[in-house]
Amino acid sequence: MKQYISEEEAIYRDKFHNQFSRKLAKWAIDNMEVEDAQTGKLKRLVPRTADDVAEILLANNVKLPEECYYTAWYLFNMSLADYPKSLKTDEQRALFVEETICDPDGYDGNVLACFIAKMCNAEIPIFWERMI
Repeated sequence: MKQYISEEEAIYRDKFHNQFSRKLAKWAIDNMEVEDAQTGKLKRLVPRTADDVAEILLANNVKLPEECYYTAWYLFNMSLADYPKSLKTDEQRALFVEETICDPDGYDGNVLACFIAKMCNAEIPIFWERMI
């Protein structure tokens, strides 16, 4: 079944090959929230920079295709926001990133597709022309 996507999204996908651009990753990360352990309320995530994540991946012997750099940045920060109890160390987070991106029965763009589905479900529009 062919899914309709906007012209802007098609241009984005053509340029970034179903991966996160720097702008899309930054926008997604800037809007991440995490539960405050003391209050139980959501607060803005204090994210790791793209350079920090690259160093952590390298230190943990994680090698990814170059076009996945910003997807890895997004995923690492998502793991901080969404899995703080099960992914407690940078090593665990690095391996999560590697296993998610290099999933042998996954497909190119699965991380982006999941992100788009989350945004659709939350009724948050993605302004693709701003993400290029």
